[in-house]
Amino acid sequence: MLLFKYGNMKRKNKGWVIKIERPEELYVTPNEYYTEEEVKKYATSSHMRRTQQKITLRIIDLLGMKSPAKVLDIGCATGYSTEVLQELGYDVIGLDINENMINVARAKGLNVIKGDMRELDKYFEKGSFDYVISTSTLQWIKDMNDIRKVAKGINYILKPNGGLGIQFYPKSEGELNMIYWKFRREGFEGDIIIDNPNSPKKRTIYLIMKKKSI
Repeated sequence: MLLFKYGNMKRKNKGWVIKIERPEELYVTPNEYYTEEEVKKYATSSHMRRTQQKITLRIIDLLGMKSPAKVLDIGCATGYSTEVLQELGYDVIGLDINENMINVARAKGLNVIKGDMRELDKYFEKGSFDYVISTSTLQWIKDMNDIRKVAKGINYILKPNGGLGIQFYPKSEGELNMIYWKFRREGFEGDIIIDNPNSPKKRTIYLIMKKKSI
């Protein structure tokens, strides 16, 4: 059984399933949910801003990210994470599939592009980034073959030994396991880090990995 890592501790997982329905389960794509009106709510939410900033700082800490470095922020939305990285001195590019999100981020003066996380090799050269991060986005990719495409694309654009930090909301332990092994099979090694593992409401899950050196 896969061992989860909680800080410096390891234990076997006992299994869990999220029973509440989230937007990614009710809508086929993020574009259907994140209408112009919904994006305005997101962009003006102080709670969302604090949450995304906190998650971003946690990923930076878990990866031991060094600045300066080139970073891709996948699913950047209105740029909450991108702003944090930029303020800390990283050379950061944000990518999001939603035009409304991208427009807000661009209005802030952030370097962002519209794109699909399943097609990263279409937008960036091989070995372009030192780090790739993503907050609250991967759960929108529901098909495991598409997860494989995401992992393969990230591997392609990362430099040798580049770092990957993904925070997301899997529906169940089983789904988390499958996603973890998809990334392992596409050339990554690392851990699943779970903050507040025993609290369904506060549980925060991270894939913290590095591209394997050849």
